[in-house]
Amino acid sequence: MPKDDKKSKTPETWYLYDYRGTCLGNVALDATGNFSTQISKDDNNPYYDEMVLIANQFGSDDGMEMKHSVIIPNTDRDDVIEAYNNAGFMAVKASKRDHDELVRELDKIQTVKGGESKKYK
Repeated sequence: MPKDDKKSKTPETWYLYDYRGTCLGNVALDATGNFSTQISKDDNNPYYDEMVLIANQFGSDDGMEMKHSVIIPNTDRDDVIEAYNNAGFMAVKASKRDHDELVRELDKIQTVKGGESKKYK
Protein backbone atom coordinates (compact mmCIF):
# COMPACT_ATOMS: atom_id res chain seq x y z
CA MET A 1 0.00 0.00 0.00
CA PRO A 2 1.52 3.39 -0.98
CA LYS A 3 2.21 5.82 1.84
CA ASP A 4 -0.36 8.30 0.48
CA ASP A 5 -3.14 5.75 1.09
CA LYS A 6 -2.27 5.65 4.81
CA LYS A 7 -2.78 9.40 5.18
CA SER A 8 -5.36 10.26 7.83
CA LYS A 9 -8.89 10.87 6.58
CA THR A 10 -9.68 13.12 9.53
CA PRO A 11 -8.60 16.75 9.58
CA GLU A 12 -6.01 17.96 12.07
CA THR A 13 -7.94 19.48 14.96
CA TRP A 14 -6.88 21.21 18.17
CA TYR A 15 -9.52 21.66 20.90
CA LEU A 16 -9.36 24.79 23.07
CA TYR A 17 -10.13 24.42 26.79
CA ASP A 18 -10.25 26.74 29.78
CA TYR A 19 -8.62 25.85 33.12
CA ARG A 20 -11.80 23.99 34.20
CA GLY A 21 -11.65 21.70 31.18
CA THR A 22 -14.59 23.26 29.32
CA CYS A 23 -14.19 23.06 25.54
CA LEU A 24 -14.48 26.60 24.15
CA GLY A 25 -13.58 26.08 20.51
CA ASN A 26 -11.14 24.55 18.10
CA VAL A 27 -8.48 25.18 15.51
CA ALA A 28 -8.95 22.82 12.56
CA LEU A 29 -7.81 22.19 9.03
CA ASP A 30 -10.70 23.18 6.80
CA ALA A 31 -11.77 22.23 3.28
CA THR A 32 -9.58 24.96 1.73
CA GLY A 33 -6.44 23.36 3.16
CA ASN A 34 -5.97 26.21 5.66
CA PHE A 35 -6.66 26.29 9.37
CA SER A 36 -9.70 28.02 10.84
CA THR A 37 -10.44 28.90 14.45
CA GLN A 38 -13.98 28.39 15.77
CA ILE A 39 -14.97 29.99 19.07
CA SER A 40 -18.12 29.04 20.95
CA LYS A 41 -20.33 31.93 22.01
CA ASP A 42 -22.67 30.20 24.41
CA ASP A 43 -23.07 30.72 28.16
CA ASN A 44 -20.23 28.24 28.86
CA ASN A 45 -17.68 30.60 27.32
CA PRO A 46 -17.12 33.73 29.42
CA TYR A 47 -13.86 34.28 27.46
CA TYR A 48 -15.50 34.73 24.05
CA ASP A 49 -14.32 38.31 23.44
CA GLU A 50 -10.75 37.56 24.55
CA MET A 51 -10.57 34.43 22.41
CA VAL A 52 -11.88 36.23 19.33
CA LEU A 53 -9.34 39.03 19.80
CA ILE A 54 -6.54 36.46 19.97
CA ALA A 55 -7.70 34.59 16.84
CA ASN A 56 -8.22 37.79 14.85
CA GLN A 57 -4.51 38.57 15.20
CA PHE A 58 -3.61 35.38 13.36
CA GLY A 59 -6.46 35.00 10.84
CA SER A 60 -8.21 36.87 8.07
CA ASP A 61 -10.71 39.65 8.65
CA ASP A 62 -13.60 37.85 6.95
CA GLY A 63 -14.82 35.92 10.00
CA MET A 64 -18.19 34.18 9.82
CA GLU A 65 -20.59 34.96 12.63
CA MET A 66 -23.07 32.20 13.39
CA LYS A 67 -25.74 31.76 16.04
CA HIS A 68 -23.57 29.49 18.23
CA SER A 69 -20.01 30.50 17.27
CA VAL A 70 -17.69 32.56 15.15
CA ILE A 71 -15.23 31.11 12.63
CA ILE A 72 -12.04 32.96 11.76
CA PRO A 73 -10.61 31.51 8.53
CA ASN A 74 -7.00 31.35 7.35
CA THR A 75 -5.60 31.14 10.88
CA ASP A 76 -1.90 30.55 11.44
CA ARG A 77 -2.14 27.32 13.46
CA ASP A 78 1.17 27.49 15.32
CA ASP A 79 0.87 31.16 16.26
CA VAL A 80 -2.74 31.00 17.44
CA ILE A 81 -2.15 27.83 19.49
CA GLU A 82 0.89 29.42 21.13
CA ALA A 83 -1.11 32.59 21.85
CA TYR A 84 -3.96 30.62 23.46
CA ASN A 85 -1.54 28.62 25.59
CA ASN A 86 0.23 31.83 26.67
CA ALA A 87 -3.14 33.38 27.57
CA GLY A 88 -3.91 30.51 29.98
CA PHE A 89 -6.01 28.31 27.72
CA MET A 90 -5.10 24.75 26.76
CA ALA A 91 -4.85 23.67 23.13
CA VAL A 92 -4.98 19.87 22.84
CA LYS A 93 -4.48 18.05 19.55
CA ALA A 94 -7.27 15.59 18.78
CA SER A 95 -6.24 11.97 18.36
CA LYS A 96 -7.63 9.36 15.99
CA ARG A 97 -9.50 7.99 19.00
CA ASP A 98 -11.17 11.39 19.55
CA HIS A 99 -12.33 11.43 15.92
CA ASP A 100 -13.56 7.83 16.12
CA GLU A 101 -15.53 8.63 19.28
CA LEU A 102 -17.15 11.63 17.61
CA VAL A 103 -18.16 9.53 14.59
CA ARG A 104 -19.58 6.89 16.95
CA GLU A 105 -21.63 9.48 18.86
CA LEU A 106 -22.95 11.00 15.64
CA ASP A 107 -23.91 7.52 14.46
CA LYS A 108 -25.87 6.98 17.69
CA ILE A 109 -27.87 10.12 16.99
CA GLN A 110 -28.86 8.67 13.63
CA THR A 111 -30.23 5.44 15.13
CA VAL A 112 -33.94 5.32 15.86
CA LYS A 113 -33.63 4.91 19.63
CA GLY A 114 -30.24 6.57 20.07
CA GLY A 115 -28.60 3.30 21.10
CA GLU A 116 -25.20 1.95 20.19
CA SER A 117 -24.92 1.26 16.49
CA LYS A 118 -24.17 -2.30 15.47
CA LYS A 119 -21.60 -0.80 13.13
CA TYR A 120 -19.25 0.12 16.04
CA LYS A 121 -19.53 -2.79 18.52
